[in-house]
Amino acid sequence: MSQDHGAVVRLSYRKIRDVSTPEEEKNSAATYFAVVPAPEILKIGTEGNLRSYIPAHPGKKRSLVHKAIGETIANKPDRFSQFNSGFLVGASKVVVDDQKKIVTLWDASINNGAQSQGEVDLYFTQCKETDAEPNDFNVRVEISVEPDAPTRTEIAIARNTTTRIQDLSQAGKRGYFDEIDTEFQKLHPRYKLARSETDIGDEFINTRLLLQVLWAMMPDALMPEGRTSIEARMKAYKNAAQCLADFEHAYLKRNSGGTDAGRYRYFCDMAGEAWRVYTHWRSHSAWEGQYLRADAKQIRRKSGEIVVADGLVFPALAALSNFVKKNEGSGKWQMTVPGVFREEHLVEAARRQLKQHSGKPMLMGRSGAAYEALMLLTEMANQYANA
Repeated sequence: MSQDHGAVVRLSYRKIRDVSTPEEEKNSAATYFAVVPAPEILKIGTEGNLRSYIPAHPGKKRSLVHKAIGETIANKPDRFSQFNSGFLVGASKVVVDDQKKIVTLWDASINNGAQSQGEVDLYFTQCKETDAEPNDFNVRVEISVEPDAPTRTEIAIARNTTTRIQDLSQAGKRGYFDEIDTEFQKLHPRYKLARSETDIGDEFINTRLLLQVLWAMMPDALMPEGRTSIEARMKAYKNAAQCLADFEHAYLKRNSGGTDAGRYRYFCDMAGEAWRVYTHWRSHSAWEGQYLRADAKQIRRKSGEIVVADGLVFPALAALSNFVKKNEGSGKWQMTVPGVFREEHLVEAARRQLKQHSGKPMLMGRSGAAYEALMLLTEMANQYANA
């Protein structure tokens, strides 16, 4: 875990409260809520934000959302904190000085609220340019303290793209799942993909989970630029929202002829097979002899069979991505497992990795080392098969 602390920002505050949960404290993390004068928020950068907002040339760049925020600041500043969801600030370390009413942040970044910050900046800049007296108002800030830099990034992604059920409904309503559902049902005619929050019967498959599985099993050739194979597969386990957003992007680019189009074809070709592989491995008979514990949330029993935690399954699915290849005849993506591969060997390797991660599936599912170790096993199987 990274403990290095970089640039320092000091904010004056009106009020501050530590609202950390016991679980956060166990992870050396913390959460504070603070009320600070509006100009203080301009001291913080946006390096960790998924989106940037630079109001240097506001005109056409200001959407209706921006203008609504600006309207509140200019005309109803006393209601800003009620009309605005506030700011999420990530930091690696925080020190609170109650006597001076100053909170010091290391590696601070606005992870949610960059658009609001841009409008606050624009407002004070315009006041200065016109010699107008600016309104005196405060903003609410949530400070998320996490010493580990990669985890801070994941928090920023999750808080910006947390999957709301209606996101799935909107995608379903727009027809994004029509083709992939058709292909899925060719292998699983009794089931169909959930397309809204009301699709809750036994016949409906968890669409977000299917997309996570497909991302975990995606061959390296289709991985997006800028993401390593391991990073993308770990993200599949950790962030269902991002998997859905990335699928929507591939759908919208399906006729582009580029990598996004190829990725969309993979989603459709492999939807049914990926779900078959996932359900097979999460209840594989070889797990029975691995001394997995229900009290450690490694397994649960459902109708008499073992169901293994996804933290064990996803690194295994990532390893199986080495067997996903395009059929030269049909042009479709499919799984081609070499004859030398033994499934029980992958189960044993997964058990060893679980032990290396303190017996906690969640840690294993978030560990690059676990993915690397299991993927090496299937890479070797391919090499022996091709020798």
